[in-house]
Amino acid sequence: MSDSIGDRTVPRVSIDAEWADLFPFDPYPQQVDGVERALDVCRDQGYLLLEGACGTGKTLIALAAGVQTVLDGDADRVMAVTPVKQQLKQFVTEIRAINDNREDGETPITGLVMVGKRDMLPYAREEQLSDAKSVHDAASDMRETTASLISRESMLELDIAPDDLDGRINTCDESGCDRLSYGSHECPEHRSERDEDTTWYDPVRAKALCQLVSESDGPRLETAGATAPYPESPPHTRDVLDIYASDEIPAADAGYFDPFYARFFADEEWIPFGFDESETSVLDSETIVRAAVSRGTCPHEAMASLMSEADVLIGNYNHVFDPMTRRLTGEKAGVLDEGTVLIIDEAHMLEERVRDLLSDTLSLHALRTAHRDIALAREYLSGTGGEPGADPLAHQRQAKSVLSDYDGLKASDLRVGQQFIEWLIEAIDEEVSSFLHEEYGDWQRRFREGSLPTDDHEIPLRDPQTVAVDRLTEAAGSTFDDDVWRRMRTIGSAVGAIHEADSQTDRTPVSEGVGMLLFEWGLADERTYFREIELEYAEKPADTTLPDWVSAYNGALSLYNCIPHDPLATIFEDLAGGVLMSATLEPFDVYLRVSGLDHLAGSDSTSTSDSTTNSASGSNATHGAEQETDSRRIETTGYGLSFPRKNRASWIVDLPAFTYRNRGPPSAAFDAMTRARQAHASAIVTVARSHGNILLCLPSYAEAEWAVTHLREHVTKPVLCDRSSESGTTDAMLGRFFQDDGTDRVLVTSARGTVTEGIDYKGSRLHTAAVVGVPYANTANARMKAVINAYDREFEDGGFEYAVKVPAVRKTRQALGRVLRGHSEVGTRILLDGRYRPDAPRSVNTYLSASERTEFTTVSPDMLDYALNQFWDRDS
Repeated sequence: MSDSIGDRTVPRVSIDAEWADLFPFDPYPQQVDGVERALDVCRDQGYLLLEGACGTGKTLIALAAGVQTVLDGDADRVMAVTPVKQQLKQFVTEIRAINDNREDGETPITGLVMVGKRDMLPYAREEQLSDAKSVHDAASDMRETTASLISRESMLELDIAPDDLDGRINTCDESGCDRLSYGSHECPEHRSERDEDTTWYDPVRAKALCQLVSESDGPRLETAGATAPYPESPPHTRDVLDIYASDEIPAADAGYFDPFYARFFADEEWIPFGFDESETSVLDSETIVRAAVSRGTCPHEAMASLMSEADVLIGNYNHVFDPMTRRLTGEKAGVLDEGTVLIIDEAHMLEERVRDLLSDTLSLHALRTAHRDIALAREYLSGTGGEPGADPLAHQRQAKSVLSDYDGLKASDLRVGQQFIEWLIEAIDEEVSSFLHEEYGDWQRRFREGSLPTDDHEIPLRDPQTVAVDRLTEAAGSTFDDDVWRRMRTIGSAVGAIHEADSQTDRTPVSEGVGMLLFEWGLADERTYFREIELEYAEKPADTTLPDWVSAYNGALSLYNCIPHDPLATIFEDLAGGVLMSATLEPFDVYLRVSGLDHLAGSDSTSTSDSTTNSASGSNATHGAEQETDSRRIETTGYGLSFPRKNRASWIVDLPAFTYRNRGPPSAAFDAMTRARQAHASAIVTVARSHGNILLCLPSYAEAEWAVTHLREHVTKPVLCDRSSESGTTDAMLGRFFQDDGTDRVLVTSARGTVTEGIDYKGSRLHTAAVVGVPYANTANARMKAVINAYDREFEDGGFEYAVKVPAVRKTRQALGRVLRGHSEVGTRILLDGRYRPDAPRSVNTYLSASERTEFTTVSPDMLDYALNQFWDRDS
């Protein structure tokens, strides 16, 4: 068996390595080289940066190396994460292919796909949760109610007789007490120390609860092709409690609950199915939900429980890098540790995605709710709080008992915390009111008239191009002591604990989360974090208790992480090494620094920009110098396109730089355009008229709109316009573009959009990918200025290069990668901007890969039509 590699035919390689059994076919030379390198690095608990063009087989290379590391006993599991759903499916496909190729009797490689609660909670999947709350909040409330029903300490009596559950329900042993004690000797009121069970839940209570729900009338819930033993809508406590035997039901214990969650504890946290539920030993979300729902247990808990048993875990970036999601994968499941080999797919996106994950916001609504939390806690402490008819002294005793657990915290501190939030809300109001007046003048009148623009805004609280204390923090220092931000964490935690411990209220406090963010706001490094106020346009009824602008905007404090390399380095350090892969990682020296991997390699290590051809692999491979220190081993490797060179043409068109200053406003009339825009307008018409389907990528969606208008006047092909929109709209637009009806089309988009990455334009779907200009991020944005400033200070004035130039060229390279997805495909790659030339002013040529710098040749605008015709007419 052989394939064309470059301009020659190179056979696939049959090898005798152990990992070869994991390949479903004989590997290509670059795949042999890639697996050997990755395996060697992973055995040393190091990290390999792997850049590979389409056709390299990056997914299989990384999986084979990671799984072999597990089979060798050098790691416990592989965790593969990707931000692209299509690639998540690719990981599943590859593991299934590996298992299909294993010999009879060999233990299959087990895999599990990790997804969020919306996809894993049965009632959430069928949109049966409260419309007034997010899935997370509604599910949390249901779980809290469920926990109160199955707790060993619960005084609530289920409406079930002792004989209804195989004799497992007992009555209390205490003389004269006839309360049900479920799985214990005594009811909670008379429980003694001789009860040695220390679990918080009673599995007998949980089983009884599930039986009551399963015996209720009405249609059953159906999801993922399975029918549950429970109703199609969440059950309520009133449906299962014996209102005559129970004490008065506290408000906190009343509400809807989740019988699937209860069943998990009825089974004493045992999952009644395993990886053999799937014929391929890979459990995706649909398989888990179907298996769990049919047995009445919780799919989300099943997923969490099975994580530690899987050889390969597959998820998204959140599972590794989001502090909230890490509670599931790290703290609960324990699968993010020194036994985990990490595979990061589409790793060029890592910095941008993690920057957002490590940033945080605090809404005005949350501040006001936290203020109310503190006010109620203070009422409890003073002996004046509680629900009507409740004993305020009981509230007071409970609150004081909780507060005593916080050393040094006094009731007066809560008053200070309340005053601080009041001051903060007023300070935000002043900032927003001043901004709106400066931006729109009499904005209230314009809002009433309906002429106020529906734009969102960011209000920077310091000069983004300096490092300084923000205005809110500085102003707080003149009213409160310097320690107030730090103390808000303790105050918020104590207030939350007071509410949680009080069984007479149904309030879900937010004070702990608010206190934590205020703590971080006050202590976060000014060099790393940028502080703003975010305004999201959202009309709503006026609320006289809030500032008047709230009727037009949602307001929030924003603590934005400009440069996340330190937390990334910490996460990488905690794991057993791995592979970071993408088609666009170069330049490696920049990537090492912004990802934090240079921290692991040690300060004495250096990245080399020199590269050599690995002739032994028979591929177009380039390899950076290995970096090995006393800490971690970091290695880089790159593979160019392995498809036949004759099947492609790659050009840089020597056009004026398509910059904001050069191109001028996007005029529809050719005569009104600047010379630079005229040159590009003529070039995109030439490209659009060429053979086949065309993907044309502009620097922004606004410029894409201009290009569409111009092309529709000069091109007979249908011209489709991609806009920033919901995924369903984008999918429908791509469906029209991919339609196989004999009509060629032009798709115009932003190079910073969603259809230039992660979309497979395979086969005859695409013939030319062209990028107009260099898709720089908007550097006039205050947040982007802060990012550049942070990089300047971290990397000695390399901010624009690291934060803007390199990511922009990666966007270009990703767009070009949409064409030529297979060995038999033919296509052209075109860069429409002279700055891609190596000798151009402000050239970005060095940020292309070594193979791209070799392949792309310069053509003048007047020769572009001739070059395209010559390429496409050569076989006619």
